[in-house]
Parts: sequence; structure tokens; C-alpha cells
Amino acid sequence: MLHALSVRAKYFVAAPLILAILTPFLAFFTPLTISQTFYAHREDVVLMTPPSNFIMLLIALGLIFVVFIVLGLKRNPNIYTLACVIILSSIVLGYYSLLSYSAIQKDQIVFQQYHHQTIYKWQDLHEVIYEYEIGTFGTYYFQTKSNEHFVIKENGQFGLDEKRAIYKLAVLNGVKFMEREKSI
Repeated sequence: MLHALSVRAKYFVAAPLILAILTPFLAFFTPLTISQTFYAHREDVVLMTPPSNFIMLLIALGLIFVVFIVLGLKRNPNIYTLACVIILSSIVLGYYSLLSYSAIQKDQIVFQQYHHQTIYKWQDLHEVIYEYEIGTFGTYYFQTKSNEHFVIKENGQFGLDEKRAIYKLAVLNGVKFMEREKSI
């Protein structure tokens, strides 16, 4: 029994190992995998996962790390209750980190934020401005006919084919499309 690890020591050993091994994989691949698996549609030109999904999942996984630390420091009924609350918070935050996405589709542009969805039909758009800087990702500025504005920043999922498809969709739907270099 003298050479066995105490429960406290097991928590202190388990927490950093779990954090070091699993967190990078889960935090960086889970939101992408979920959005590409469950939200992908044939009509998608581009399906994007917002950075907030990655941040929220990182925080959720960090909360699990905090539970191990708390349980390693002291264990009593209050601490167990606190650990359960933190784990439930982590599960809820992890769930919410998988709900948001943005999609440019052939007939509409969809912004899904948690439990709220905003859809802009291509026919309702007035103008699209693509602003770029050589060597970096560009930004699409959209204006609707009702004078609403929204922005989509390019990421690694935008290739030449996606840019061409967005241009074609704008032209097919009678939307003015302008391309300009970003002025410094």
C-alpha cells in the first residue's frame, strides 16, 4: 500500500495527461468534423465553422481539467457537487460549440448561431464586394436590398473554385459584384 498512488495523486496525474493528449485533437477537429458531417448539404459552395466554436470547445475541455484539479485538491460532498455542476456546464458549452456554422449555398446564404438561423436569399441581395490583399485571405461584404450588411471573411476553405462559384451565383441572380484590392 505504501507504493500505491493516492486518489489525489491520480487526479493530479490524470488531468495534465488528458489535457495534453486529447484537448488539441478534440478542440481543433471536432467542430470541423461535426459541421462537415451533419451540416453539409449538396447545395453548399462553402461551409464554414466559426472560430467561436473552437474557443467554446476549448473552454469546455478546460473546465474538465479544472474538475480534475478541484477533485485532486480536496474531496467532500460540496466539492463533488461543484464538480458535477462544472461537468454539466462543460457538456452544455461543448454542445453549443457544435451548433454554429455559416454556409454559402447556391440559392441562399445561411448563418446558424446556436438556436437562431438567419437566411439571405441571393435574390434579396443588392451588392457583393470582394476585398482582398495580395498574399492574404479576402473579405466578402454583402448588402441586401433592404440595406442590411453582413460580412464573410475567407479562410482556408475558400479556393479558386469557391470564389468563382460565388461570382457566378451573384451574376446569375442579378447581384452587383465588385472586386477590389484593400486600400491601406
